[in-house]
Order: sequence, then structure tokens, then C-alpha cells
Amino acid sequence: MFREITRSDFESFWPTFSATIMAQETYAFDPNMTFAQSHALWCESPLKTYVYVENNTILGTYYIKANGMGPSRHICNCGYMVSQQTRGRGVARKMCEHSQKVALELGFDAM
Repeated sequence: MFREITRSDFESFWPTFSATIMAQETYAFDPNMTFAQSHALWCESPLKTYVYVENNTILGTYYIKANGMGPSRHICNCGYMVSQQTRGRGVARKMCEHSQKVALELGFDAM
């Protein structure tokens, strides 16, 4: 199930988020970002941020925002993050498919 992220959701996902940025393998985020900085980046600055939940457990999250300003604002950009223990179960694929529908609903022409 998808729903828009809440602060409580991000708090629950924080251990995964923190471990992911500290690994410095997939995101070029400062590995020393605080919770507040991370929340602002992932949850407040994008147009929308969602979590994917199964059995009351957050398995992944993604954001969607314009890729740029001006002539490229019709193209969206998404960032996806899945918990380590659920990788390989198709969660990222479900989030990608959901984000494509959301992109169209938000009026984007490309991703």
C-alpha cells in the first residue's frame, strides 16, 4: 500500500535512510546529514514523497519532483530507497510503477 509520507513514517525509516547515505554507494548525500536535514531534503522539498507499507512496516520510500526549472520543469525526477531486508522482492519496481502514475497525475510529460 502506498501513502504520502508523514514525519512519523520518516522517523521509522530513518535507520535505513541513515545507513544508505552513510554507505555512500547510491546517493551523493552528505553522510553526516542530520535527521532534520534529511527530512527536509527527502520529505519537504520534493512535490510529493510516498512510503510503501506492508503489514504496518515501511519497506521503501520515494520522492518525486521536477528535474529542473524553466524549460525542463515538465520532466520529473524520483529518488527511491528500499530497506535492506526487503531488497529483491519487487518493492522498487512497485514504487517505480506508482511514481509513473503519480508523475502523470502531477502533469509531468517525462521521467
